Amino acid sequence: MKPSLPPLALTVLLLLLLAARPNVMAGEPSPRPPAELKELAAVEQFLGLSDTELDQMQQVLARIRAMKPEERAALRAEVAKYRQLPEAQRQQLRQGWGWMPREIQDAWREMMQSATTEERTEIQTKLQAMSPDDRLAFRRQLTEAYLKKKAEKKAGKP
Repeated sequence: MKPSLPPLALTVLLLLLLAARPNVMAGEPSPRPPAELKELAAVEQFLGLSDTELDQMQQVLARIRAMKPEERAALRAEVAKYRQLPEAQRQQLRQGWGWMPREIQDAWREMMQSATTEERTEIQTKLQAMSPDDRLAFRRQLTEAYLKKKAEKKAGKP
């Protein structure tokens, strides 16, 4: 027994083939313009994505459509600026640390490791409810307070 494609999948595949080569029915050879090749490559990539990934992409597209032209230009410039950064700085940004110094990042890790489970849970709950910028400020504030307290202990102050 041969496996068969569902009718919808077969229809979509046929439409894609016809869209990619519209003159096939007329018997004429047709060179594919670059735009068609680009579209076909995009469709192939989309077919490999999960529903979750497609939903995320749809949300991104909706946000982009809602942008004003100057907002799009600003975002384009920011993406270009990001691509120019060294890999270490890009990774730091991806991890949610922004431009925070390495000492602060290390102190944050130390502080979280020394915190009780309840304290960590409370901090994480607060962080998850914040915007990215507020999260960075909150992390820095907590870390600086931790470093100050640590320095006071080291100096012998209560």
